[in-house]
Amino acid sequence: MAGSDVQVWAGIVGTFATVGVSVLGVLNFQRKRDTSAAVGAAFKDVVEALASDNTTQQMAGAILMRRFFDNNSEQGAGRTPYADEAVAVIAGLLRESRSGQVQKVLADGLRFAPSLVQADLQGCNLTRAYLGRRTGDKKIVDLENADLFEADLTGASLRGARAPGAVFFRATLVNAVLADTVLTRADFREARLTGANFEGARLSGAQFAGASDIPDRVVRLLDTDGVVVSEDPV
Repeated sequence: MAGSDVQVWAGIVGTFATVGVSVLGVLNFQRKRDTSAAVGAAFKDVVEALASDNTTQQMAGAILMRRFFDNNSEQGAGRTPYADEAVAVIAGLLRESRSGQVQKVLADGLRFAPSLVQADLQGCNLTRAYLGRRTGDKKIVDLENADLFEADLTGASLRGARAPGAVFFRATLVNAVLADTVLTRADFREARLTGANFEGARLSGAQFAGASDIPDRVVRLLDTDGVVVSEDPV
């Protein structure tokens, strides 16, 4: 084959390669767009299930909402595009929910969120919620600077979680478990703390002014302004 023919065929092959890459790029974009649309439709269906008057559908929706926190699931779509929306929907429902099975499943679902840093959980019913670290689980729930103003955490567990700077102002933490939790600079002013367990918690800089039923082992760490001055765990 003449040198000129080789150059022609090389040009043709190069052109097909370029076009092929372009086509694959378009197809990949189309797949991503279709996937995003499917995830959006699934999110809408789950929200509608949660809004149903049927308790079974509500429970199913509460469980399925967790799928939007899992980047290995079809709803996570590799990058959890609806994770923030899922947290917002759960929080909105928990502001209106009475304590019960659906409420607890929703509240427990927050534990699977990629992050709860600066989450708006004001007024949420988190009764009996488990947001702590499970035995053998590497995941640590991160509530740094989260806002739990007037939230109800009666009987809830944040054992081993991170919540530095979190706001529990006027929150109800009756019988709540905050053992081994990082709570530096947290705000517990005017909170109800009857039976709350702070064993092993780190509370340096935490504020307790006006809180009721502060555990004795925490009281011993407070200065005259109700602020924890010790760096040591409770």
